[in-house]
Amino acid sequence: MVKLSFDNIAEQFEQLSGCEASEVTANIGIIENAQRRISALLDEKKCSARSIASAEYAAAAYAFYDYVCAQNAKEKIIVTLTGKASANTDYKSRIESAKDLRESALRAIEPVMLGCDFLFRTVEG
Repeated sequence: MVKLSFDNIAEQFEQLSGCEASEVTANIGIIENAQRRISALLDEKKCSARSIASAEYAAAAYAFYDYVCAQNAKEKIIVTLTGKASANTDYKSRIESAKDLRESALRAIEPVMLGCDFLFRTVEG
């Protein structure tokens, strides 16, 4: 399994998500999961320093997509100054953008991946 830098992935996740450092810390599980997923897909024989950097970005994009989906699943209630409460749960465009970013990043590392056909079939949802 190819070793990817958790720190690089977390830093790129922070930039993609716009999260504060404390929120990045709260989402370490999502970032670690993305790191493991992408690392397991890489062919050590084909990887170079440049492809590892691209894979770290792909892991950050993967984590960002999972983060956006998790945020969508949470109840979002906004209370106005007058005390009115409303829910804003329309994350559709943000999810689509995160999905496009994730798929683009995965395509960029496709030449160094092991059997990527299965991955692309599974991320269609």
